[in-house]
Amino acid sequence: MYEEIQGTFARLQSALYAFNLTWPDHVISSVVWRLPLLTEQRTPDTIQVERLVGQEAVETTQMALVEFERDLGQAPGTVMRLPGYFVVSESVLEKVRQINALKDEVAAAIEKLRLELNLVPAARPRLMRRALGAKFNTKQLLRHIQCFEGAPRLITFTWAGHTTATGRVSTAKVRETLQASAEARASREGLQIEETPEFLELRTLVNMADSEVLTERKSVAPHPRAMLWFTDGSRYDAMIHANLPMFIMAGDHAFEVRELKNFDRNARQAKRPDEKRRIEVLPNRDLFLSSRRRETEEISPNKVEEANVASTYRNTEY
Repeated sequence: MYEEIQGTFARLQSALYAFNLTWPDHVISSVVWRLPLLTEQRTPDTIQVERLVGQEAVETTQMALVEFERDLGQAPGTVMRLPGYFVVSESVLEKVRQINALKDEVAAAIEKLRLELNLVPAARPRLMRRALGAKFNTKQLLRHIQCFEGAPRLITFTWAGHTTATGRVSTAKVRETLQASAEARASREGLQIEETPEFLELRTLVNMADSEVLTERKSVAPHPRAMLWFTDGSRYDAMIHANLPMFIMAGDHAFEVRELKNFDRNARQAKRPDEKRRIEVLPNRDLFLSSRRRETEEISPNKVEEANVASTYRNTEY
């Protein structure tokens, strides 16, 4: 039952091990920042980063690229991250693209099995662990490596402290959840169903079709990100999750790097200026009317491509 997932993963492993044998020979300079593993599913108020360069950065990255299982003491649901960059003298873009494609094939094999078993989307990590091992981490397995076949003029590493993730849920599912909650509260507190807060929320959905899809927003733990400028514009040309070190080509001129600092929750952090405004459907439940954001993102220009820089970057990456 799990043969397709296991076979694709074996090909991914082979590609990564082969990649690890070659890319260090092309490194000109590098900096990575090692972050402490989280021992509980909560981000601490402060995170101390450790700056690594030279051979130590190379060896740490080689291990990170093939590290798909939770480390000893690492809390479930948390992710090992190693932000940073490597300047290389020869292109590694095609090899990185092949690795990313294999990661997508692993994800597709997991999804295929889920559909065959008629399971909910939340079952994907469980299927992955049954196929590959109990300690495997979905995000560490499937996250892409970023590569830019060009030299930026500026790279800025920062902490994203206000990021939210969005999902989609049908109005029918929301109604079902609210109805069950209303009945449970009425039974528990000796109320009429019509007197429960959940029933009042149900009434606000009366004019919405069951098939209508809402956007569900959830807070994401603080994580490092990187912004790159290839052009002279004031706005960045690419913004990526800094989960793993990126690979960039050496250029004729030196570029500026604004390095990652320690994270401090209590320090003032500015929200992203391009945060999407949404129309709230139910107060305090983080449910909003769906926007056309995905459609506009898919047709918006990729500024990295416009700068004639081949890369793994997609402008819907962040």
